[in-house]
Amino acid sequence: MKILEKEFEIDFYDADTMEKIENGMENVSKVIKENSVAKSQKTSAAIRKACNVIFDFFDDVLGEGASKKIFGNKTSLTTCIKAYEDFINAKKEQDQVFENISKKYSPNRATRRSKK
Repeated sequence: MKILEKEFEIDFYDADTMEKIENGMENVSKVIKENSVAKSQKTSAAIRKACNVIFDFFDDVLGEGASKKIFGNKTSLTTCIKAYEDFINAKKEQDQVFENISKKYSPNRATRRSKK
């Protein structure tokens, strides 16, 4: 999988990995929503907070140091959102592959084949 042109290996269907993804995505979503309603903080603080939760997400899911590999020393919300989007798109692609394999071996297909 590529995140901002950096290569990473990930098994989306490993239970421990999926648990990290699920928990991390919930946390990213929560922080982004909180940031959008918190009008009292400076924009720079909101950007840092959103980027930090995305940095933590990548370090937890892809391994310690992944965020440094992806972002270097930059704290750009635009870059963070793009990287997160790359991750989501890679997961969607794997979900589609898994779905296609599942359909191939679904019970309904076996029933249809035996009736021919």
